[in-house]
Amino acid sequence: MKKHEVRISVLLEPIGSPMIRISCGGNTKTMRSFNSQSWIDFKFEQEDGPARLSVELFDKPPHDSITAVIVKQIKLNDIAHLQNTYQGMYYPHNMESKRDTYLAWNGVWILDFTVPVYTWMHKTQGLGWIYD
Repeated sequence: MKKHEVRISVLLEPIGSPMIRISCGGNTKTMRSFNSQSWIDFKFEQEDGPARLSVELFDKPPHDSITAVIVKQIKLNDIAHLQNTYQGMYYPHNMESKRDTYLAWNGVWILDFTVPVYTWMHKTQGLGWIYD
């Protein structure tokens, strides 16, 4: 089966000094106390099938009402589209999951997609018929 190149870029905006872990394509990056908007990039090859991007906010003290991180934008193979970002789900610890990009509690935001990403984007954006 053919492998496809996947390029993922995530724009994150910190509020306070959050600690986060970002994972995609078998790679994980940890950012401790970052304080300015940052693009985090992943590049990998994968055969057809499911893939996952995750952004985890961790080690936030329980009574900290300031620290958070916002998933501002997702680029898939250099294509930025609002629906790319809002397909993700946020799973805060001990709370109900929700479709949100504002991570204010310890937990993980997950974007499940499929490779090739062009087919996934075509389907999620409702661009018409496509042959799988």
